[in-house]
Amino acid sequence: MMLRLALRTDSPPGLLGRLGATAGALLAAGVVTLLGGLLFMAPTMAEIVLLFGINAILVIGFQVFVGNTGIVSFGHVAFMAVGAYAGGIAAMPVLDKEITLPDLPGPLAGFAVGFVPALLIGGGAAALLALLTGPALMRLSGAAASIATLGLLIIVSNVLAQATPLTRGPQSLFSVPENTTFAGVYISLAAMVALSAWFKWSGAGLRARAVRDQPAAAEAAGVSVLRARLWAFVLSAFITGVAGALYAQLLTAFSPGSFYIPQLVLVVAMAIVGGIGGISGALLGTAVVTVLNELLRRVESGVSVAGVDVHAPSGISFAALGVALILMLRWRPAGLLGAAEVQFEARPPVPADDGPARPAGAVPPVTTGRSPAEG
Repeated sequence: MMLRLALRTDSPPGLLGRLGATAGALLAAGVVTLLGGLLFMAPTMAEIVLLFGINAILVIGFQVFVGNTGIVSFGHVAFMAVGAYAGGIAAMPVLDKEITLPDLPGPLAGFAVGFVPALLIGGGAAALLALLTGPALMRLSGAAASIATLGLLIIVSNVLAQATPLTRGPQSLFSVPENTTFAGVYISLAAMVALSAWFKWSGAGLRARAVRDQPAAAEAAGVSVLRARLWAFVLSAFITGVAGALYAQLLTAFSPGSFYIPQLVLVVAMAIVGGIGGISGALLGTAVVTVLNELLRRVESGVSVAGVDVHAPSGISFAALGVALILMLRWRPAGLLGAAEVQFEARPPVPADDGPARPAGAVPPVTTGRSPAEG
């Protein structure tokens, strides 16, 4: 057996097929990590590379739900916010909590955790929110479900802005330790890519896509529509919450306004550009939009072209993002990669060429030893 790299929309059946699909997704994450590591050595690119990795995790979390269920969520930034506050407060030193959050309840004020536990706490808090709200939201479909998830974002944003003892209300929460590093971001990215790929090709992922494509037939076959969507919703919330905890420990100071419509637009744009149905597309879309935003940001700051200083109007990056979305939805609505995934698959060895095949049971020709000319 030989291994080859392929771009497929499905996966070979069985454990080997799932392993090959997961390994392909990890290869895509590895390429992204390698390129990020090369750019990270430039001082001006360090923060951009870290933000790219965090956004990639965020878009993958978004894709786990939207790509597998077909429900466009406008509320996933709420899970990022919950993950940021939960992970940030958990990582904050006890002394800083006494100063920054003097009214924090005793069980939360008396401990501080390290980087990895903070990520797990952030992801767990977001997953718990999804588990509590999912049974109501996942009974809806289509536009109703999308609007309901937007309502979830509005509710969470307002609760965070009013929960002054826990979050300092609308003011910025500061004193979060700056623990986010290149290794922390990209190891987390690899872990979340593997988790999302394994889910996509698992029975739970297949059931979620069956409900997405043929809900009536899936339900008639015994698949629970609510349960199939809920698993994807909870897992995507966990991944998004991990991205939020990373974001909190990168910024060290943030407010509820940091997790609202602008962040939502960026996530949706990255997913649409790359392909909302695939993990590889999520990585590619994040890369394309990040490069586009960075180029336009530099143009906004002013660049010299053939000796002429060029300054773009402020806010052109969002305008260009809107144009890119319109063009993508018009000419390639499935995104650059669509639902295709980078995968490893087994290829059987090519048999030796023994001449044209004979029908089964055919008698081999008899040679007489005489040439055709001899009759």
